[in-house]
Amino acid sequence: MRSMALVTRAPALDVCHMILVPTYSPCALRGDAILIDRKLHTGICAYVEGLGCAVTVLAPALGASERLMDGVELPVASLPYRVAPVACDGSFRVRDVDRARVRALVREADLVYGVGFGVAGLARRMKVPYVAVAEYNWRTQVVFAQASVVGPLRRAVRAVRAWLRFRGDVRDRRLARAVHCNGFPVYEECARINPERLLYLDSRMTAGGVIAEATLAERLARVGAGRRPRLLFSGRFTPAKGVMDAVEAGVLLAQRGVDFELDFYGQGSEGARMRDRVRAAGLQERIQIHDPIPFPELMTRAQTYDVFLCCHLQDDPSCTYLEASGAGLPIVGYGNRMWCAFAAAACNGVVTQLSSPALLADAVAALLGDHDRLAAFAWRSRAFALDHCFEREFDKRIAALKPLVVELGIRR
Repeated sequence: MRSMALVTRAPALDVCHMILVPTYSPCALRGDAILIDRKLHTGICAYVEGLGCAVTVLAPALGASERLMDGVELPVASLPYRVAPVACDGSFRVRDVDRARVRALVREADLVYGVGFGVAGLARRMKVPYVAVAEYNWRTQVVFAQASVVGPLRRAVRAVRAWLRFRGDVRDRRLARAVHCNGFPVYEECARINPERLLYLDSRMTAGGVIAEATLAERLARVGAGRRPRLLFSGRFTPAKGVMDAVEAGVLLAQRGVDFELDFYGQGSEGARMRDRVRAAGLQERIQIHDPIPFPELMTRAQTYDVFLCCHLQDDPSCTYLEASGAGLPIVGYGNRMWCAFAAAACNGVVTQLSSPALLADAVAALLGDHDRLAAFAWRSRAFALDHCFEREFDKRIAALKPLVVELGIRR
């Protein structure tokens, strides 16, 4: 992967005061335009507006064969921030060709917000203050590390490597000015690491995007009157997301005579296996696997479904839970630590045992057979999404950063 020059908006920013934001969401230059994740773009614009500071985003350069699930192509000149794409490997280690550029960016920054690409260590050596952004707890890192391998020895090696990386994460979080924790599991874990922590729930769901009361009422009336129930899964088709278990739960529902249809939207390594299993079961008309679609379109479609399936094996802070809630969807999901905590806070779904498609299918069938419970979960989903919409959650982060920005004298 070749190095890519620093991207600036036009006219170029005179960056005498700057916040550097590392992200693992890739981007790609296309002439005078840049392809970037829609959610990332929205969030960085919110930082620029809320903090009134110049912001530079440090992001991986998108590989030639890679694609974004929800990318937008924007004129570079229109960006209110800078983007610095860097060449890195599959583990997000910066390649030699761009290491000097990354060091220069950290040296230039007044504050680093995030710890990717080893910038936390650079910031400490250069006496640049940083705020850690934490998403994955220890267990989630192990699940990710072991998801694509089989055999006890290989899995043990992956677990050891994950532990070594996690020790680095703990050091970065402990020495940060503060830790902003995306999701309940990592927030709980960081209690022993850094007392200056913030809990937030990351999603793209704005208040205006939450399903309208009339739309939800009409949908519930129709399914209550006998319309075939519609089930939804969206996200990455990877082992850690348990996507094959969601397919298997659909097959089991069909075998038990439950009337339903199930749609998957996303992409990933399990896509071919998913389609093969559906064909082998002869359920192509009931279970369909779709390519990813833009987030606004996905959220519009999601409002026409009745239940969201979530078979995540890891405790990650997936925005899926909050975005499904914004569509007024009850959630039936595996009892990872994130969903257990989310379900306890929102009271909007059913927690089932990990790695058991049969129990998941049982829970879905029971919920579809109890319309009052289904409706209660749907209304609670909507209420929780409004309480934790994008605007409110981002305001928390801005409010937490502002005192530090003022202390450091950062200005545009």
